[in-house]
Amino acid sequence: LCGLLLSPLFQSRMQQAPIRAPGVKEWRMSKWIKHGGVIRTQGIVGDLTKAATSSVTQQTAEALGKLDDILAAAGVARANLLSVTVFLTDISKFDEMNEVYDKWVDPAGLPTRLCVQAKIGHGAALEIRAEAYY
Repeated sequence: LCGLLLSPLFQSRMQQAPIRAPGVKEWRMSKWIKHGGVIRTQGIVGDLTKAATSSVTQQTAEALGKLDDILAAAGVARANLLSVTVFLTDISKFDEMNEVYDKWVDPAGLPTRLCVQAKIGHGAALEIRAEAYY
């Protein structure tokens, strides 16, 4: 499998959006990878500069807005989502996250979803990642 992933054939069919930080030549991840009919995103959080004072509702809206931006950049519609994973630092905030998510998700293409409690860095209350087909 490692040989396949590193082969020129695999790389030539893979499209990605590397993250570039100011003053850094290379970064350790991509915002998204598009390969084999599926786009996979990185973990997405809300605005970290406001994380300490923003609610789970606000952070969910911000993260889903960023997901919309990634899907648009990759040329993929929200209705094409296959799965969404939500990591919450406090699972008791599940209903607050759902208030935003339920309004955001496209009923024409409901993805599977997993929501778990997890420790998340940088003070974020939640992190979201997704997979969609193209």
